[in-house]
Amino acid sequence: MTDTTAVLKGVRENIRRELFESVLPFWDRHSVDPELGGFFACLDKDGERYDDRKFMWLNGRQVYMYAAMALSFSQQQLEDLSGGRLDRAKLIKDATAAADFMYSHGVRESDGQVYFSLTRHGQPYHMERKIFSAAFLCLGLGVLSAALRADGCSAKAGELEDRCVVLLKRIVSWSHDPSPLGKEACAGAPKTSPLNVPMILLNVLDELQRCGALSPSTGVGFDVAAEEAWCVEEILKHVRFEEKKVLEAVLADGSPCPGYDGRHMIPGHAIEAGWFLLRYAERTGEDSLVQTAEHMISWSFEEGWDPKHGGLFYFLDAEGRSPVYLEWDMKLWWPHNEAMIAYALLYERSRQDAHLQKFVQVGDWALRHFSDAAGGGEWYGYLSREGRVTHRFKGGPFKGCFHVPRCLLMVYQILGRCLEPTPQPP
Repeated sequence: MTDTTAVLKGVRENIRRELFESVLPFWDRHSVDPELGGFFACLDKDGERYDDRKFMWLNGRQVYMYAAMALSFSQQQLEDLSGGRLDRAKLIKDATAAADFMYSHGVRESDGQVYFSLTRHGQPYHMERKIFSAAFLCLGLGVLSAALRADGCSAKAGELEDRCVVLLKRIVSWSHDPSPLGKEACAGAPKTSPLNVPMILLNVLDELQRCGALSPSTGVGFDVAAEEAWCVEEILKHVRFEEKKVLEAVLADGSPCPGYDGRHMIPGHAIEAGWFLLRYAERTGEDSLVQTAEHMISWSFEEGWDPKHGGLFYFLDAEGRSPVYLEWDMKLWWPHNEAMIAYALLYERSRQDAHLQKFVQVGDWALRHFSDAAGGGEWYGYLSREGRVTHRFKGGPFKGCFHVPRCLLMVYQILGRCLEPTPQPP
């Protein structure tokens, strides 16, 4: 690109405005329950609450997001970047109240499973029998413990870290054997390996190590490195190098699933798993995985991009058949967030114009179609194939304070590093 520095500076300033002046202030104003603790997710276009339920996986993600912001910026930096819209102490306070609410009400005493949703006052509402509510509660507790420890609150940090470790042990166990979760295993259904389980576990383990809440000496009762290696092995079962595709589900031995389940592809998931793998490879020095991660990202992006209207399709069929899911051609917010992160990371590593061009391509489309910065809020989440808003709400049971702000925070930091002057040899 002609003037790379100017492009990076311009994009980074747009990202700053989105994150600090629009997206996070929206959630700060409208999602917090100051009386009982926890976060509301069901927020309409203007932030009006349309349902009082509290969704545990979204609460865990928001705790993580607030803690990540507190770990990344001082009070003065947050005030300066947001024009006084964000207060670091309030983020920590609200995250801690939510973490306490979730752990007190959201964990079932009999078996340690985490409910999918609660009433506003903390009564169980729905149990989904998957690992994800527990995984994101664990993630939020761990990163918040690191933020509190950095502030000198060692007692509370230790309490949250202990809770994090208890949950982590259960998540690792359920990832290998989900039967205790109670989901019925039907006789005719094959045993499959879903992509989402190992990729989320890998990300949780990676994030907890990066913030210092987890290390091989933490005493978690399992081999952290071995679990990460297992996650990588499971993820790679889904990568079809000859076909240049990433499948959402395969049989337990890595062979194809029969029928449409075995042809199901979610480009956004594959891209997200790709950058999880990339960060793992960079942290551990396993350079052999870097090219595989890049393949996962680029193959999925190229196949998922809509050549007519732009944007990423939600679902695809690996054989080019009509996907059975009716929403397959919709454009959802989060795959675009994951592609922005992935190409920003690839560009930071390679400094190749091709990666920067893809980042600009997806970022420009996303900001033009999903952003509601003019209205002072969170992004819209659901668009038609043509890019028209189909659902006016900003948050719901599956959309909270996570994908958009995580993307904006990571991209802001990545572009900042890219703009740092290259050290000159003496």
